[in-house]
Amino acid sequence: MTTPTLIGIDWGTSSFRASLIDADGGTLESREDPSGILAIQNRDFEGFLKEAIDDWMCDFPDTPIIASGMITSRNGWLETPYASLPLGIKELAGEMVKHRTQDGRTIHFITGCSQDPNGERPDVIRGEETELIGYLTAHGLESGIFLLPGTHNKWLRVEDGRITQFVTHMTGEVYSLLGKHSILAFGEETTPFCEDAFLRGLTAVKKRPGSLLSNIFTTRTLSLFGNITKEATADYLSGVLIGEEFLSSLRVDGSPPSLTIIGRQDLSLRYQKAAEFFGIPSTIATPGLSQRGQLAIARSAELVP
Repeated sequence: MTTPTLIGIDWGTSSFRASLIDADGGTLESREDPSGILAIQNRDFEGFLKEAIDDWMCDFPDTPIIASGMITSRNGWLETPYASLPLGIKELAGEMVKHRTQDGRTIHFITGCSQDPNGERPDVIRGEETELIGYLTAHGLESGIFLLPGTHNKWLRVEDGRITQFVTHMTGEVYSLLGKHSILAFGEETTPFCEDAFLRGLTAVKKRPGSLLSNIFTTRTLSLFGNITKEATADYLSGVLIGEEFLSSLRVDGSPPSLTIIGRQDLSLRYQKAAEFFGIPSTIATPGLSQRGQLAIARSAELVP
C-alpha cells in the first residue's frame, strides 16, 4: 500500500471514522464504526482507537495522527479550549492540542470554536469547522453561506476563507425526541418520503410564524382527523421543524443570495426543498470532506509536507 500522508480520525457523538489520507486529500482506506464518543465503555478512547487502527499505527509509525469532532468535547477524550472567531486554516492549525498516548504515539486534536461565549447567546461547533474547511479547500472557495444538517444543524458564514459567524439549531435532536418520546411518537419504521406532507408542514409554519409549539401539535390532530396519514406524520413534523429553522434564520440574517448544503443526501434533499420553498437558491455538496480539512490544517501546522 502507498504510504499515507496522514491518519485522520473523525470521531463524533454517534460515529467513528478513521482514514488513511494521501497527499491530495484522498482516502486510501477507511474504517467506520457506530461507536461514537458516548458509546465508548469506561471512556477508554485510547483502547478503542488502538483496537481500531493498531495495524496502521504499526505499519506507519511516522505518519502523523490528527483527530477532529466531538472527541475534543467535555464528553470526549480530551477537552480542548475553543478557538475564537474569525476562524480559518491558520487559526485551527495554531490551536491544535497535542496528546501523547500511553504507547508513545502523538495525536493532534483539532479544537472547536465558540461564538460570544460570555454573551446572551453563546454557541459552539466541534467537527463542522473541519468539514467546512475541507469543502472550501477542495473547491477553492473563500466565502459563502453554508448549512450542515444533522443532529445539531449549523448555519455558517464564511468570508475571506474564515468562519465569521454561525448559529446552531437543535432541529435533528428535537425531531428525534418528539418522534420517540412524545404523544406524536411514530417509531423508527422507515417509510417512503411523503413530499406533500413535508410541504404541508413548511406551509403551516409560514402561515403561522412564531407558533412552533401549536404547529407541532397539529402533527397529532391532522392525523387524528384523517387529514394526513399516520405514515406521513413524520414528514409533516419534519417540515414544521425545518420550516421553523429557516424562518428563524431568515428573521435574523435575512435571505442569503445562495446556500450550500453539506450533509447526508436524504437529509440534504429535504433542506434543498425547504430552501426552494422559501425562495433561496441552493446547492447540495458531497459530504465527507473532513479528511481534506484535516490535511489542510496539518499542512498549515507543518505536520506534513
